[in-house]
Amino acid sequence: MSTEEHKRALQETGFWGRSAAGCLFLAVETGRVLIPHRSEHCQQPNTWGTWGGAVDAGETPIDAVRREVSEEAGYHEPVDLTPLFVFRHESGFEYHNFLAVVRREFTPNLNWETQAFDWFDFGAWPEPAHFGLTALLEDPVSHALIKSVASKT
Repeated sequence: MSTEEHKRALQETGFWGRSAAGCLFLAVETGRVLIPHRSEHCQQPNTWGTWGGAVDAGETPIDAVRREVSEEAGYHEPVDLTPLFVFRHESGFEYHNFLAVVRREFTPNLNWETQAFDWFDFGAWPEPAHFGLTALLEDPVSHALIKSVASKT
């Protein structure tokens, strides 16, 4: 999508794009979850959320999250992605969440969208959370899956 199309979608849906995808990273070696802290330049600023962004034309949600893993987090190694909760807004906007399982903790990139990050033990979630992160972590199926993977370490 072009910037103009994203702006049009923002006016129509309240979101940057009509569909988006993102992830939480989980390091197998520690069982901890990497969560980014959104910058003041984003919608819902200064909240903890997921790594992700808009699904571009011709992309599937999994393609978009793979691109965002590289672009936003700066992670260029193989990653195992498992689909999680899909947030659906009454405007038609959808946000596809994934669990990105990596071997070990890493230091992600910081940019204009992400002002900080931290690796968290399962259940020790940061505040204030973005409403999308809250919905993801409160989804029973996603919660159980993340907990299952985190506890295998």
